[in-house]
Amino acid sequence: MNDQSKRRILFVDDEPMVLKGLQRTLRKMRGEWEMTFASSSKEALDILDSGSYDVIVSDLRMPEMDGTQLLAEVKSKHPQVVRIILSGQVEQEATFKSLQMAHQSLSKPCDADILKHTLNKLFGLRSLLEDESIKRIVSQTETLPSLPAVYTEVINELQSQDPSVKKIAEIISSDLAMTAKILQVVNSAFFGLVRKISNPKEAVMLLGTETIKALVLSVKIFSQFNHKKFAWFNFDELFNHSMSVSMFAQTISKQEHLEQTLVNNSLMAGMFHDLGKLILVTNFQKPYQKVLTEAAKTKQNLWDLESEMFGTSHAEIGAYLMGLWGLEYPVIEAIAFHHRPAKSLSNSTGLLTAVHFGDAFDRLKNGANDLSSEMGLRQLDRGYLDNLGVAGRINDWQTVCNELTERKV
Repeated sequence: MNDQSKRRILFVDDEPMVLKGLQRTLRKMRGEWEMTFASSSKEALDILDSGSYDVIVSDLRMPEMDGTQLLAEVKSKHPQVVRIILSGQVEQEATFKSLQMAHQSLSKPCDADILKHTLNKLFGLRSLLEDESIKRIVSQTETLPSLPAVYTEVINELQSQDPSVKKIAEIISSDLAMTAKILQVVNSAFFGLVRKISNPKEAVMLLGTETIKALVLSVKIFSQFNHKKFAWFNFDELFNHSMSVSMFAQTISKQEHLEQTLVNNSLMAGMFHDLGKLILVTNFQKPYQKVLTEAAKTKQNLWDLESEMFGTSHAEIGAYLMGLWGLEYPVIEAIAFHHRPAKSLSNSTGLLTAVHFGDAFDRLKNGANDLSSEMGLRQLDRGYLDNLGVAGRINDWQTVCNELTERKV
């Protein structure tokens, strides 16, 4: 009889010694996880057909049916199962192909602590977003964006023993369309640079790897969608709003002297806080058009109308996807609760605070320009800020964000 309180994980590898090694290194996790080990893709599919699992962790190279083919079957038959692929360095090209089917890729041999950390993050995400409505929406999506291969290449280079700015620039330059878009954004008013940047290497050196990392991911994700097919939705407006929120979130993070890792992640959190809207626009076109029209007409909160229509909102959907991609928990939390921060488990000023304020400030720029106004109070969760003891910082944050906006003009 299964212990319903335990997370169920299926490990798949055709090498018996690898499976034995996993059993040995993960023995301490038996109190929290129920682990099953399969030596072939066929055995793994039979196991999944006979019971419910939370995660499958599969080797990439296997005979008869490899890891990519296996995860394609799992995605089709068991879309609720989180899919992780394990691959070696020599399998880089095949790994990029597998990312279309996997939520996350880990290098092989995978350190037990890294595997535990990755799985625990995923389980934390599941606990955070346990609502079945989110799983249902995500499982029904036909155009769920995949983690871009070029982004994975950049991450791998940054995590190498001797990361190279030249190599990162070469990776970016290999995608001409992305390079053009990144240079367009870098040379726009958003960054307010005093001279024009002409190539990716200059951009990396001037803006830093964290900014470039966020830009690579955002540009590639937005380019995955056919804008002409959804002409009724303004993708450029969403991209510009996301860019603004990322800049405001980073400014607030620095203003509040958050630790450097949070400052670094603020760009990513701000850039993708509305990622869920892309999922709803491209997969639920008619009902989402109705929601957007109703929100514009009645001035009701968009996220409330989304919840009425879909049982969840763009915030939770976007956070769920970013979690499957393996982004840090503070980023996921900031995205999930940026409209309803009081519902989070956080009790300190962090990324969520910065993104919540940045989003409210940017949406008010063309309406009420004072966050202390009645309209401003609708956008900001004053009770949440009071509980953190930072409500008195609103005017200071508004000042620094206004200064940033003026520099962009």
